[in-house]
Amino acid sequence: MGLRTRFDNGRLKVRHSGEYGGVDYGSSSSEASTSLADRKFIAMYMKSSATTGDARAAYIRLNLNGVTAGAGSGDAVRTLAYVTGTGYANAVGLHSTVAIVAGATATGQSAGARVTFEAAAATRTLSGKVASLICDSYVATGNTMPTVHGFIRFVDVGAVRMSNLAVIPAASNGTVFAAHTTQGLTHSIRIVDEAGTPYYIMCTNAATQRS
Repeated sequence: MGLRTRFDNGRLKVRHSGEYGGVDYGSSSSEASTSLADRKFIAMYMKSSATTGDARAAYIRLNLNGVTAGAGSGDAVRTLAYVTGTGYANAVGLHSTVAIVAGATATGQSAGARVTFEAAAATRTLSGKVASLICDSYVATGNTMPTVHGFIRFVDVGAVRMSNLAVIPAASNGTVFAAHTTQGLTHSIRIVDEAGTPYYIMCTNAATQRS
């Protein structure tokens, strides 16, 4: 049996359904709803004291196993913050944080979010357009963008400021970062700071002198 759930007078109601399909928590036409401030619709607080191995608060795995002839798609996690009211200070589809508390250490890598593109070993040329991170914009006709906007926004809010915009692989011939000499500017990429001042990253459309 699958599980059917609903939010009724501040309490989560669960019932079995006659079909397989997992957990339903509200629907697009009948949302789980509350007018109380500072409420979490789903709250999970976990703690791991293991000294080895991996710990994950939530593990979601989606196996796309159909044969779709290019018509299917899938998301292991899909989030949508749907703004229908007015005057909200912030609206974020997904907010992910790693917090290192006083006295704690993480000796490897620490990041608020990590995204990975993976391909199994095989003799092939991968199809489509691949990336570890895709930043989409979908702004409908009639909107005028504010002065400060972009695909990625960097905000440095802590008392200790970041010194670098990005960490990239060391320079090496034929890689994403390689030496480039003797060619002049042909293109530029526009960026804007928090004050709305535009700046330009210099580019060239020729690579004859690239290592």
